[in-house]
Amino acid sequence: MELIVLDLNVITLAALSLGGIGKTLSVVLGLGMVIFFHELGHFAVAKWCDVHVERFSIGIGPIIWSRQKGETEYALSALPFGGYVKMLGQDDMDPNQMTSDEIAENERSYSAKKVWQRMAIISAGVIMNVITGFLFFAIAYRYGVVELVPMVGNVHAGSPAWEAGINDGDTIRSINGDSIQNFTDINQAVVLSSGSVAIEGDRADGTPFSTVIMPELGKTVRMIGVGPANSALLSTQIPDPESIVIHGLAAEQASRPFLPGDRVVSVNGQPVGHLHEMAYLTAKFASEELTYSVQRPLTSGDGKVLPDQHESIEIVVPPKPMKSLGIWMAIGPVTSIVKGSVAETAGLRVDDLITKVDDLTVSKDIDPLRLPNYFAEHAGTPVVITVTRQTEDKGDVETQLTMTPTDAPGWSERPMSITAPLPISAIGAGIHVQRRIAHIVEGSEAALDGKLKVDQKISSIELQHADPQNIVKDILGDNVAAEKIDLENLDVDEQAPGEPNWAYVFSIIQQVPDRHVRIHVSSAADGGGFATVLKETKAEQDWFMPLRGINGWERETRVRMAESWSEAASLGLRHTKNSGINIYMTLRSLVQGNLSVKALSGPLGIVSIGYMVADHGTTKLLMFLGFLSINLAVLNFLPIPILDGGHMVFLIWEAVARRKPSPKVINLAHGVGLVFIISLFVFVMYLDIFVNRLGFGG
Repeated sequence: MELIVLDLNVITLAALSLGGIGKTLSVVLGLGMVIFFHELGHFAVAKWCDVHVERFSIGIGPIIWSRQKGETEYALSALPFGGYVKMLGQDDMDPNQMTSDEIAENERSYSAKKVWQRMAIISAGVIMNVITGFLFFAIAYRYGVVELVPMVGNVHAGSPAWEAGINDGDTIRSINGDSIQNFTDINQAVVLSSGSVAIEGDRADGTPFSTVIMPELGKTVRMIGVGPANSALLSTQIPDPESIVIHGLAAEQASRPFLPGDRVVSVNGQPVGHLHEMAYLTAKFASEELTYSVQRPLTSGDGKVLPDQHESIEIVVPPKPMKSLGIWMAIGPVTSIVKGSVAETAGLRVDDLITKVDDLTVSKDIDPLRLPNYFAEHAGTPVVITVTRQTEDKGDVETQLTMTPTDAPGWSERPMSITAPLPISAIGAGIHVQRRIAHIVEGSEAALDGKLKVDQKISSIELQHADPQNIVKDILGDNVAAEKIDLENLDVDEQAPGEPNWAYVFSIIQQVPDRHVRIHVSSAADGGGFATVLKETKAEQDWFMPLRGINGWERETRVRMAESWSEAASLGLRHTKNSGINIYMTLRSLVQGNLSVKALSGPLGIVSIGYMVADHGTTKLLMFLGFLSINLAVLNFLPIPILDGGHMVFLIWEAVARRKPSPKVINLAHGVGLVFIISLFVFVMYLDIFVNRLGFGG
C-alpha cells in the first residue's frame, strides 16, 4: 500500500549490527507487528468492501517466501522497509492503474468502489495503528511502567529555570495547565511549547510555587535547563565496581570502598534521600571529613543478594584541596540573576562588573573563582560590593551595593557548559570569568615558569596524562592521553553561543587533578603565541573541592501499575491521546523553528533506541512500540502523495469535485511525493550516521 515510515527502514541489518540476538529479535518482531497490523487494517477493510486483494506483503522488494490462498498471495519480502497490500486498481508504484478504464470496469477493483469505501480502506491502516498503540500502552501499564519522578535534580546555572528560581528538589505538577505525571512530561511540554510556559509545583518542603518561564533554544530543542533527580542508591547495574570512584578524587582515599547496591542514608549525621541533597552537604562541608552512613545489601555464600536484608556501615571520605594553577583571571560581567534573590533585591543588574567585595579588589586581592565561597563564608553578614555600571548618559559609573548572603555553599553549583556563568549561590547571581590573565601568584609554578604574563589571553588548554603509556581511567575516559579545550573556536552547534567562561575550564581541571595542564597563549603584545606546561600545580590549603568523586547513582523512579484492566485502558487511552498530540506539536515545532531538525531520528536511530529500551524490560519495549504505532499513524496521514494522507486528499478532491483527478495530476503528485520521501530518507540517514554517530563505525 505504501512504504510505511522511513524510521522503520533497515531494521534487520542495523539491529544485527548492534549484537544481542534476543534483544534484536524482540525489536525486529515488535516493529514487524507494528507494520503487520497497519497492513492488516487495509487488508481487512478491503476484503469487507469486496476488493480483489492480489498480494499481502510484509516487507518490500524481492519476495523470499509466498503462499497463495484463494485469490490472495501472502508474502514475505527481502527488505523490511515496511509492507504493502496490492489491490486491483491501486498500486503506488504504478499510479496509472488507478485511472485505468479497463480495470475500473471490474466491480471488484479498488478504483471501482465508492469514495466512502476507498476512504475506509485508506484510513484503516492508520486506525489500526492507533488501536495497536493503545493496546501496547494499556498492556504496559497493567504490568507496570517505570517512570522518572517529576522532581528536579539539578538546575543549570544561567538557564531560564535557574533565573526563575527553580531549585533542586522542586517537584513540577503542571505546565501550561496540563498535568505532569513524570519527568518525561516536563521535557515534552517544554519542547513542544511556543512562547513562555507557566509552571506550578511544590518546593522540597511542600510549599507550592508557580512561575512563568521563557524557554531557550538549545542545541536541538527548547529547554528550561533542568535535569531529573537521582536517588542516593548506587546502581546494581554498574559493570565495574572500580568505576564508582573517579580517579584522583577524594573517594579513592575512602576508609572502605563503595559498592553497587549501596544506599546512602545520611552524611555527617544529616539524613539524605537524593543525590542533590548529598551534593549540597558535600559542598557545605567541603573542608571536612565526611562520614557516609550506608545500607549495604547482604549476599549469600554464592554471591546472590538476599532480598530486604542489609548491613549498616560507615564510610569516611577525606576532603580534597582545590588544584591551583597560580594564575587568576580577569572578572567579567554579571550575566545572570535569580528572580527574587539577594542580588536582585540589592539592585545588582546584568552587565554590572563587580570590581570589589568589601575592601578586596577582585582579580588582584581575591581570585574571582573564590567569590562563591567568599559570599558563603559571610552568610548573614552584610557584604559591600562595588560595581562598574554602564549608563547611557554618564558612561561607566561606580556603584556600591550592600547585600546579606544566604548560607548556600560555594561551588555547590557548577557551570554545566563552557559558556555557562559561574554561579554565586549565596546571592543568586552568575558571573563571567574571562580567559585573560589578571594576576600571577608569587612563588607558583606559573610565576617560576616566566612565560605567562598579565593580560595574556589563553587560547586553549590540554589536559595531558603524566604517563601516556600507563593511562588510568578518569572522567576523560579510557586511553585518552590528552584532552584539548579550545577557547577561541567554540562549536556553537555543541555549546550555547557566547564567550567561554574560564570557570568551566577550572571545574574540569579539578576533576582530573593528576593531569598536567598545557596552556596555549595567544598574545597580542608579542604578535604571536606559545604553549607552556604546568606540572607541579599547588594544592590550595584553604579551598576544597565541593565533590568527593562518587559515580553511578540511580535515577529516582517509580513504577506506575494499573490495578485493573479498566484502569490500564484508561491510562493507555490517555497516553495514546498525548502521544498523538505530542507528535503533531513536534511537527509544528519543526515548522516554527522551535525544534532543530537534528532532533530527528532515522532508521538507525529508531533501531538503536529500540535496542536500548529492550534492554530495560518488556514494558519499556511495549511503550516504545506504542509510540511508534502512533507515530506511524500520524505520519502516514500527512498529505504526502504515496502515503495514506496523500490518497485521502485525492479522495476528498473526488468527493467534492465529483470526478477523479486527471492521470497527469496523479502521476505528477506521486513523482513529487516519491522524491520527497527518498530525500527525507537520505537526510535522516545522514543525521543518524554523521551527526548522531549511529550505525557501523559510529
